[in-house]
Amino acid sequence: MGLMSPLCADAVIDSFAGRFQTTSGRCLFSTSQGKDRGCRLIEINGRSPTIISIRFIGAGDEPGSSQRLTFVVSTSEETPLLQCKRGSCKLETASWVGSINSVSEATYDADGLAESVPRAWPAGQGSCRLSSGRLSCQAETPGGGQLSAEAQL
Repeated sequence: MGLMSPLCADAVIDSFAGRFQTTSGRCLFSTSQGKDRGCRLIEINGRSPTIISIRFIGAGDEPGSSQRLTFVVSTSEETPLLQCKRGSCKLETASWVGSINSVSEATYDADGLAESVPRAWPAGQGSCRLSSGRLSCQAETPGGGQLSAEAQL
């Protein structure tokens, strides 16, 4: 009594675990070095009912390389950003706000290999929001720097 069946647990996990991925013609993020980068790909990964990651992916300095800025965000269960089924997700809402826990930055070469150890910071202040098809994230790093990203979805 009071135990969930394995099928029921799979349905609960399946509702938030997965990835939403889209391209954007209007996407920009700032790096920890203060450079603005254009980006084309946005990935939103469901980790738990209240934790997601939002990744902005753009071209790196060398041909074929890429740079990624990832925000780990806490969200409320009342207004989920994603609705997932079997690992594939879609945006659940047109208006949403989440609080940023941490930010990481990584660079990959043309073969997809990390060029160095990714850099990560806890976010002192920061939020991501979705409104009118525009996804934006802004976070303050411990040293007082700002990392931000914005994309039209």
